[in-house]
Amino acid sequence: MVGIQIWLAGGNPYGSYQHPVFPGTTVHVGWYAYPPPSLFLATPLALLPWPISAAIMLLICIVGFDRWVYLRSGRVGLPWLLLWLPFTQGIWIGQTTLLALVGLIWAEQAASEGRDIRAALLLALVMLKPQVGGVSVALLLLSALYDRRWRLVATFTAVCVALWGGTALLAGPQIYVQWIAGLSGYTSAIPDRPLLFPPFGPILGMVALLLWYRHGRGDIFGLALLVNTLIYPISVIYTAIAIAVVVIRWRPTWPWYPLALSWIIPLVFPLTVRTPDSIAGMTQAIIATGLLAGLLPALPQVWRTSSAA
Repeated sequence: MVGIQIWLAGGNPYGSYQHPVFPGTTVHVGWYAYPPPSLFLATPLALLPWPISAAIMLLICIVGFDRWVYLRSGRVGLPWLLLWLPFTQGIWIGQTTLLALVGLIWAEQAASEGRDIRAALLLALVMLKPQVGGVSVALLLLSALYDRRWRLVATFTAVCVALWGGTALLAGPQIYVQWIAGLSGYTSAIPDRPLLFPPFGPILGMVALLLWYRHGRGDIFGLALLVNTLIYPISVIYTAIAIAVVVIRWRPTWPWYPLALSWIIPLVFPLTVRTPDSIAGMTQAIIATGLLAGLLPALPQVWRTSSAA
């Protein structure tokens, strides 16, 4: 929201500037990395006080995710947000990854129900953060083309042209030049290797393959979402929350206890030396706990209720 406020004041949201909320703090180039259409879409929220806009975003994410989890599994989804560290980290630092993921899963749900216009609108918005599920979006669009669902394809195209082209007309084409320049600063500040890379990437890949083999064969959308997560070249844990959607789709009876391991791992094995390999290894170990929720057995019930004594 700070980047949008800078833009509304006539500044470059993708450049370096003084933080308006924390005096004396410099925001580095690329700190705001969202595509230019987001400047217009999120302006209403940026005009609100920060606590209110944050609460609105959080409410949309929690309600949207929890409702989808209940629809797919008949279970409550809130514990995922609390027990699995990738979710908690993303929410804590104000990332919009969960918002994009919620849009994607409801776009797929709308497409499966034949609600083409709703699906197209959501897919166009999800493409403002393609790293969440770009492969899955492409799959849904190719499927729509194959099935000759022209309304979905046409609506998606029209909305994308309106968002990206309209932004160039209203803000000027230079806004895209500033965005591309800002992205170079953004990518240089974070680990940039896919989850399948060493040190533990091959093991993570084998665990993911086992999960697909045991529970996911036949679900092309879930497989696309899993592949997108594993190959995207950013090794930070909040970018991998789509793993939760894959596990929920493939194993609705997942156990909760593997998710708690995501908190235990960094406590037991803290990063005393921060190197690209150690950071990537910690990220991979934490994300593996989500995959294990789809593979490990449920704990036996200690207490059993029965109507008969």
